[in-house]
Amino acid sequence: MNYDEFVKYLKQDKMEKNVLLLYGEEVFLKAHSKAELLKKITPAQMPEFNVFEFDGRKYDLKAVDEAIEALPVMSDSKLLTFRNSMIFTISGKDTATKEYKEFWEKRLSDIPEDVFLVFDEEKVDKRSGLYKKFQKQNAFAEFSYLSENKMINWTIGLFKTLGKVISPHDAKYLIEITGEGMMAVKHEAEKVAAFTQGEIQITRADIDAVVVPVIENKVFDMVDAMLSQNAYAALSKLNDLCSLKEDETRILGAISSSVDKILTVKLMTESRLDRTQIASKSKIPPFLVSKYITLSAKYTRENLERLLTMCVDTDRNFKLSQGDKTVLLQRLIADFAG
Repeated sequence: MNYDEFVKYLKQDKMEKNVLLLYGEEVFLKAHSKAELLKKITPAQMPEFNVFEFDGRKYDLKAVDEAIEALPVMSDSKLLTFRNSMIFTISGKDTATKEYKEFWEKRLSDIPEDVFLVFDEEKVDKRSGLYKKFQKQNAFAEFSYLSENKMINWTIGLFKTLGKVISPHDAKYLIEITGEGMMAVKHEAEKVAAFTQGEIQITRADIDAVVVPVIENKVFDMVDAMLSQNAYAALSKLNDLCSLKEDETRILGAISSSVDKILTVKLMTESRLDRTQIASKSKIPPFLVSKYITLSAKYTRENLERLLTMCVDTDRNFKLSQGDKTVLLQRLIADFAG
């Protein structure tokens, strides 16, 4: 299920599924949907005996078994919630152990109808056996980032609830400089609304007065200046970042990542992939894809590849040189765009 399908599912009088997996990168939607789900399935009677919460990948499996097998206390149902159990991952230092995965492989085939299980996961590998088990039963909800249009409309609606009006253009600008999805936009929108006080119309000047763009957005503008051969503008943006005490290694990493994404989007666009496909394959949030498409169309593949190579060389110099890393970043800009 996607978010829209999950909303329809919640409107049913009776929950058809008593085991559900919730996951996805849009944490605001996931948290909101989980809260609505729990409102509906949390036992009203004797919750201290009928509601069990398990956090992390290490918990007492015997306690889980006992909670599932015991009859509800003065209630029609019981609820067990698991947060970041990591049983749906395959590898990595944080994955659940074989013991936990094998336990759930057996246990999930024998869950009483009066017991609800909710798994709230940050990481899911769709190749895992347990994920495929949930997928087969359609017992999951994936909360992906919203499309650009939906994100803009949601942001406009958010400001409306705050008693403000914002244009689609300025809403898009706010989304781009926060870059982290709905939770970040909500936080920044509340700051802007408080700042403007009695003013109803939100302007770009209001946003700039309050919102500090994420480093990725600042670096994106700096990369645009570099690719445009505007060394002065790029150096000015680098100085702004350095004045904010941003780490030079992080700045270089953001430059490399930004160029790599622009190049990737260019290649996908040339292969005639649509925006949805580009967002899925590149892991760029759908509401940011358009600005990458726009920028990638302005520059040649050769220039992007050359800048990426120069970033690799600068990273090597970071590791070998005892010199000032800011100077090395300035040299990168001067050599490419000077």
